[in-house]
Amino acid sequence: MNILALDLGTNTGWARGNSKGLFQTETWKLAADKSLRDAKKFRMDRKLDIRVSCLVDNLVSLHKAEKIDLLVWEDIRFGKSLAQVQLWSSFRGAVWMFAHIHGIQTDCLETGKLKKFATGSGGALKPQMAAALVQQDSRFRLDNGAVRDTLTDELLTDDAVDAIHLFRWALTLVK
Repeated sequence: MNILALDLGTNTGWARGNSKGLFQTETWKLAADKSLRDAKKFRMDRKLDIRVSCLVDNLVSLHKAEKIDLLVWEDIRFGKSLAQVQLWSSFRGAVWMFAHIHGIQTDCLETGKLKKFATGSGGALKPQMAAALVQQDSRFRLDNGAVRDTLTDELLTDDAVDAIHLFRWALTLVK
């Protein structure tokens, strides 16, 4: 079973692999700052937010490369502003529709439960999430406070770290 885990946001962390383990992780920057400013200027952010269409395009590319069977994401249940809530709701709707169209099973995990799964504490901060990943998987190591993937030698964003924890959680669903 091929799994894709998403930490949704303007910078979307993702991790994919199958029930045997993690293969790839990365972060998509869904829009450049200038593109977002231009979209706001012409009110395109109120018609079709470019971040949502970029998310869907990236999902289509990953699905074409290797069929996704299970798609999981972090379920955000709060927001600092109405615009943030609307954007996150748009991401969620786009993921649901993409999964529905392609017959992909979905699930989500609330933020506090993800943190508890990863670290044992529902209130864990980003450094604790990073430390937990390094402790749980020898593929990763800390490098000046950031997580480095020893296979690719790339530094991971906090979003990618969260996506890897989501991927690990998804593995508990399929075993």
